[in-house]
Formats: sequence, C-alpha cells, structure tokens
Amino acid sequence: MFDRILSRGKVRAAVKRLSAEPTAKNYVSLAQAHASVDQLADVLKVCEEGLELFPGDVELSRLYERASSLRREDRVRDLQRLLKSAPRPAHWKELCEIQLQSGRVSRAEQAAADWYAATGEFEALYYQAKARTERYFADRRRDDARRALDLATECQGLEPNDPRPVHLRLSIFSRCGAWSEARTCLARLLELQPGDPALEARFRTVASMADGTRSLDAALREVERTGRFIDDESDSDSRNSSKAVRPALQEVAAEIGVRGAFYVRGGTALVQGPRGATAERQARGVRELVSASRSAARRLGLGQPLEVCFEGDFGVLHMRPGSVGAAAIWTERQPSRKHLEVLAELARFEGVTPRPEVQA
Repeated sequence: MFDRILSRGKVRAAVKRLSAEPTAKNYVSLAQAHASVDQLADVLKVCEEGLELFPGDVELSRLYERASSLRREDRVRDLQRLLKSAPRPAHWKELCEIQLQSGRVSRAEQAAADWYAATGEFEALYYQAKARTERYFADRRRDDARRALDLATECQGLEPNDPRPVHLRLSIFSRCGAWSEARTCLARLLELQPGDPALEARFRTVASMADGTRSLDAALREVERTGRFIDDESDSDSRNSSKAVRPALQEVAAEIGVRGAFYVRGGTALVQGPRGATAERQARGVRELVSASRSAARRLGLGQPLEVCFEGDFGVLHMRPGSVGAAAIWTERQPSRKHLEVLAELARFEGVTPRPEVQA
C-alpha cells in the first residue's frame, strides 16, 4: 500500500513536469510512472500523445510496444478461458488477430487450425491462410508460400465472392515479383469490385510488367535465395529510419565493457564505438553474419532466427535480427539483461509511429 501511495505521488509529479515542459523525456517519465502502478491504458495514452509530438522517438516507441504487448497477453489469457468455457467465432477470430499482431504467427496458425477443426468455417480457413502468408513474409521459404497459396485457393472455393483470399494471393505474387499471376488476381478483384479506380490503376501498372517476366517458381526461388522482396525498402529509406535509433546505440556504447553497438538495415549501418575503417569493416561483418544466419535458417527450415551469439577471445558478439533491421552489441563479457532488452527493442523497430490498438 505504501509503495502504491509513493507511485501515485510520482505520477502526480510527472504530470506537473510534463505540463511545465512537454518534452519527449517528460512523456517517457510519465509513462514509466503509470507503468509502475500497472496503469497500462494510461501508459498507452501518454505514449500516443507523445508520439504525435515526437514521432519516431525510440524510448516512447519502446514503452508503447511493451505496454501494447502486455495488454495483448492479458487479452489472450482471457480469450483462452472463454474458448474453454463457451467458444464463439468472435473469440477465435480475436485470438488469431492478436497473435498475428504480436508476431506469433505459428500460434495464430495453430489457433486457426483448431478453430477450423472445431467448426469447419470459412473464416477459420482464411485465418490459416493469412497466418501462413505472414509466415512466408517473415521467413521467405518457398514451401510456406506454396502452402499459403493453396489455403487461399481453398478459401476461394468456399466463398468465391469474398475478395480477401484473392488479396492474400495478390500480396504474395506482388512481393515476389510474379507479375503474370498478380495480373490474374487483379482481374478477379475487378470482377468482384468493378469500377474501383485504385484497382484499375494497379491493374494497368501490373499488366505492363507481366509479359516476359519470370515464373512463379523462379520468383519464389529468388526470394528464398536472397531473402529480399521486390518491395523491400531502399537504402535512402533505411538511412532515414535508422537515425531514430542512434540515441539508444550511443547510450549502450557509452557503458563500461561495451566495445561496440551496431544497427544495420538494408544497405545502411550505424556504428557506435569503433571508428573509421574499423567501424566500416565491423559493420560489414555484422551485416554478413546476419544475412548468413537468415539464409542458413531458411535452408534448414528453422524459420526466422531470433538471436545469434558468438563467443571467443574477442569477447561476446550478440545479434538480434528483426523483420526489417538487426541490432548487435560487442561486449567484453556476457551482455547484461538491459543490453539484451535494448537489442530486442531495436530489432523490432520499424521506423513508424505505432497506431493505437482497437479496444476489444
């Protein structure tokens, strides 16, 4: 009780500081004060307000993501209890959506499979296809793409007039560069949604690229080999988004026992610690190690690597690959828990302001 009283006092003090000086640091302080008394809804509100004023701030984005993750975990537990006592399609659907939002694609697919086994509903099969599509986008494996396309085709057989399975197929074809198949999907969508100007414009663009392009199998093989989609970001986008992570890297690199901190994204790398040619060489090495780890994981069918660690006389190099970037830290000894948390947050960073979640 005494701790709670102190925490509420910290909240009031943080509110006063923020009112007097609305800085990103004071928004972070207020969000942390709310977090200390388990007020997740208030944490999210403060972070949302702060990110509107300071978009891309790493600390605010980190707190927002952490609070959102905790709220999703609470809701998942509630839904699992509801599904045991009184299962309903709405509960199954929400569970699948939350797991997808959290990046837990395998759990989303398993929940959809259980849902389909229990009811045989179209919606359950669609979420299976959606989850497998997200798995393909994460791991770039041909087998996942083929399975996602088969599930989407099965969905089309059950509900021919529902455009969502067609959109799933289109997303795979477009991202891997199978333009002939993408043109077919767009033609079907125009049948379902005639007169849509955006679809018509996209159809014209894709139709101009469809003739003489590579086959679907060749496109899928190329993505699996390189680990890159057609729409992966350019180097200029990488440089712009990477600027936001520099303060976190500087903070980590300044600590005792840390020899270097790295963030790589596309063709851009940020390095704190080493300088000059040494920094360039080490950044290139980190990028190559991340790429090789992802490639090896794809070939072995292991999915997306979550952590890569090298130990030796040089110390410890710990890397965290993410969906768009990768973070690494080089330390004399095993990195601390704080270091690993920063790496995990940077690996998840996508360079965009998070959107508020829709309340259930």
